[in-house]
Amino acid sequence: MGYQEKRNRIALERDDLKDLTGVTDIDISAAVYTGYIAILTIVPATNEDLKDLVIDLDFDTATTGVNEVATNADTLDCLLQVKADGTNYVGMEAMTQIILTGTAGSIVNGIGGHRFKVGALDSANAVKVLVKLSAERADAEIPYRITYIGKTAPTVTAIAAG
Repeated sequence: MGYQEKRNRIALERDDLKDLTGVTDIDISAAVYTGYIAILTIVPATNEDLKDLVIDLDFDTATTGVNEVATNADTLDCLLQVKADGTNYVGMEAMTQIILTGTAGSIVNGIGGHRFKVGALDSANAVKVLVKLSAERADAEIPYRITYIGKTAPTVTAIAAG
């Protein structure tokens, strides 16, 4: 194979940075969020690995966000789990607890969200994001952005409040 053919082949096989956005919900009529409950699951496509997977979450959205429906001094914990052995999920990273204020856009120190830097995720694995609240108040929305390098989009399962 000549130089130009190799170059063309590499260009066709190159993985580009991609992103997926959406909203996942806290649905207090469906689960008890005073214990950890999964709100987002990401599964790579069959036989496709993801590189540089990053998950950004926004807890401070106006009107329908977690901080907006909270009462001052409620707390929010968030945990990332990975399917380590292809079957069982284990904790990978825990976010520092956020103290909610009950008014969107006013979380102390401007920490209104979190970024989980997952890194590589092979096709036999998956990750999920879980949240826990000190008290349940109302359904709330959590906008997310998933950024990754890969050929095929992963399957993203977000909770939808009913």
